[in-house]
Amino acid sequence: MSVAENKISQLHSLKDDDQLAVLWYLYKDIAKDKITAEPEREGENLEQANSLIDSIKKMSKDDQLQVQKDILSGSDREEFNTYKSYSSNQKLFFWYQLAAEMEQGSVVEFPSDYQLASEGKELLDSLKAIGFDQQLTFMRDAVGYSSDSSLN
Repeated sequence: MSVAENKISQLHSLKDDDQLAVLWYLYKDIAKDKITAEPEREGENLEQANSLIDSIKKMSKDDQLQVQKDILSGSDREEFNTYKSYSSNQKLFFWYQLAAEMEQGSVVEFPSDYQLASEGKELLDSLKAIGFDQQLTFMRDAVGYSSDSSLN
């Protein structure tokens, strides 16, 4: 198992809330000021991710949190079925835009007092220690990973 696969495996061994926390901290501490979406590829529409975010914004705060968990876990719901049709670039763009909406308060905000489990802290620390290119690869793999091969 490669280092990247090991880190993805570590992420997916965490509770849903801790998986979301790791993604949030990566956005806040690493990606927010460094990441930009790749240019759209032929046949790719990054704005599609915004329509999914717009539908999430219309949900209750509890449902907004649940849909994030369901998308990460691969739950068979309409939002996940939309999400899994996205390219890896669209998926990364979706999570980046979702985090920005969380930061603005239009999507359920991440609790400032959230206590990440020790396994999550270890994973986050190990991610902070690797280079940005590897962090980006991890983020892209993390939001596109599933035991369902149709996500990859």
